[in-house]
Amino acid sequence: MVIGNIKKIDLGTSSFERVIANDNFYVDKTRLIEHFLNDSSQVHLITRHRRLGKSLNMSMLRHFLTDAVDYRHLFKGLYVEGSSVWGKANSASVFNFEFKNLSAEDYKGQIRQSIEKHAYSLCKSKNLDGYAKRCFDRLVDGTAALSDGLQQLTELAHELTGKRSYILIDEYDKILMDNHNSPQYEEIRNFLTLFFSAGVKGNEYLEKALLTGVMRISRESLFSGLNNIKVFDVFDDNLYTDDYGFTESEIDELQVLANFDKAELKAWYNGILVHGHAIYNTYSVATFLDSDKYDCHWTRSGVMDIIAELLNEDRMATLARLLDGERILQTVDKRISLKGLSPEYTLDRDFYSLLVQAGYLAVETESAESPENALVALTIPNKELMLAWKDFILKYAFKEPTPILNIFRNSHNAEKFAEDLQGILDNRMSYHDFLKPRDEPTKKALERTYQQFMLILLCAYGDSKKCYPTSNRESGDGRYDVFIERKEAYYIFELKSSEKAEGLADDAAAALRQINEKRYGVELDEDKRLVRIGLAFFGKQCAVVCE
Repeated sequence: MVIGNIKKIDLGTSSFERVIANDNFYVDKTRLIEHFLNDSSQVHLITRHRRLGKSLNMSMLRHFLTDAVDYRHLFKGLYVEGSSVWGKANSASVFNFEFKNLSAEDYKGQIRQSIEKHAYSLCKSKNLDGYAKRCFDRLVDGTAALSDGLQQLTELAHELTGKRSYILIDEYDKILMDNHNSPQYEEIRNFLTLFFSAGVKGNEYLEKALLTGVMRISRESLFSGLNNIKVFDVFDDNLYTDDYGFTESEIDELQVLANFDKAELKAWYNGILVHGHAIYNTYSVATFLDSDKYDCHWTRSGVMDIIAELLNEDRMATLARLLDGERILQTVDKRISLKGLSPEYTLDRDFYSLLVQAGYLAVETESAESPENALVALTIPNKELMLAWKDFILKYAFKEPTPILNIFRNSHNAEKFAEDLQGILDNRMSYHDFLKPRDEPTKKALERTYQQFMLILLCAYGDSKKCYPTSNRESGDGRYDVFIERKEAYYIFELKSSEKAEGLADDAAAALRQINEKRYGVELDEDKRLVRIGLAFFGKQCAVVCE
C-alpha cells in the first residue's frame, strides 16, 4: 500500500518518523514487524544488497517497539495496525546500533559512546539506587568489559522495567567489509564475535534481536555457538521476501499514481531475485519517481573495490560474456569468508557469491545437483546494472577512460582507427595478456583472447541502442565475431590472429573479405550505415581494414 504524497520523496533520510510525519511518499512495509515478532527464532540476521530500504525498515521497527516515546500514531492506517502484533507496540526498551560509520581506528570508542547514550537515555529522570545504579555505573565508568555492553544494557533495562529488551544492529558487516584486508581485521572480528555472543546468546534479558547487512559471513565463526540465530539471505529467505525492495503489486499501485511505462521501469530496475522472487530496487525506483528520468543510481561502493582486487583474466572474460547477455553457470557458495577474499586464494564460488550477495548479479535458476556442487545460472538482470558494470569496466579494466571513449571517433578512417586501437593496446594491456593458453591450438586460443578484449572494450559504451555488444551470433551465412549498434551506424568486427607481424595487413584484409563473403549483417536495416571492420593482431600489434 502506498501512502503519503507521491510528489514528496525524501531520498536523503532513513528515518521512519520523518517520512510519515512529513507526509512523504512511503510504501507500507510494516508487515515486516509481524514477520519478525511472530517467528519463533530469537535472533534474526537479514542480508540484502544496498538500497533496498534496510535502514528505513530498521527505523520503522524501532519506532514501533520502543516504549521511550509513544509513536503509535505514526502507524495509523498501515498494515500493522490491524495485525495480531499491534499489542506489542510501544512495549519495551529498544537498543539500536548503526555500524555503517564505524572506523577501524576508533570502533570500540564509537560503540562505547552508543552504549553510554542508551544507558543515559534509559535512566534519565530516574533516581537510581541499589543494583540498578551498580549496572548503570559499570556501563558508563568503563569498569565493565565493552564486549559485555549489550548484555549489561538489557540487564539494566530489565532491572528498571521488569521487561526484556530488543536489540537492533544495522549494517553489522560494514566494518568487516571495509577492513577485510587490513591488519586489524582479526582484532575487529574477534571483538565483534564476543560482542554479539555476550549480547544475544543465552541472554535472559533479551526479547528478540535483529541484525541486517549485505553479506552472510558466518563462515568466519562470527556467530559461532549462537544456536538461537536464524539467517534470512537472498538465497533462502521465504519470510521477508517482499519486505525489502518493491514488489510487482506495489509497482502496479505506483503506476496508477504516477503514470509511467511499467515495462521500461521493469527493464531498468527489476530482476534481482530473493528466494526466486524478482524485486525492484527501492532507491532507484524512488529516484526515478522523483526525477522522472531513467538512469543508473547504483553508485560506487566499497564492494566494487573488493571485486576489482579479485579480478583475473578468466573472471574478466566471464564479465564480458555477462555483458553480452549470456547466462553463466557457476557454483556459488551461500556464505562468504571475508578473510579468504584475496587475489591469491579466492575461489570462483566465493567471488561469484560476493557479486550475488552484493546485488551485482542475479541467481536465475538452480540446478538439481547436490547443494555443495550445485550450479546456478547468473545474469546481469537489468539496464541499471548493465550501466554499473560498464562504469566498473572503464574504471578498473582500463584505468583511464578517455581514449577508450574516443575509440569510434576515427572509425571511418582505417589508419586512424588502428592508431587509436594500438594506443590502447600499448597503454592498457600487457604482452602476457595475449600469450597462448596451455593445451589449446594457438590460433584458436589467441583469436578468442582478442575477441574477449574487443568485447570488453566495446562494453564500455552507454550510447548504443542495445545494452551491450553481441558476439558469435548467427548472421548471413555464418557467425560474426563482435557486433555493436550505435546511433550513427552498425559495426561488425571480424578478428584474426597473425602468425607474424608481417602478415597483419593481409590477415586484416582477409577478415574484411570474410564479413562480405559470409554476408554478415544482411538482416540489418538497409537505411542505416553498416561499418565492416577487419582486425588482425600479433602480440600487442594490430592492423585494421574497414569499409
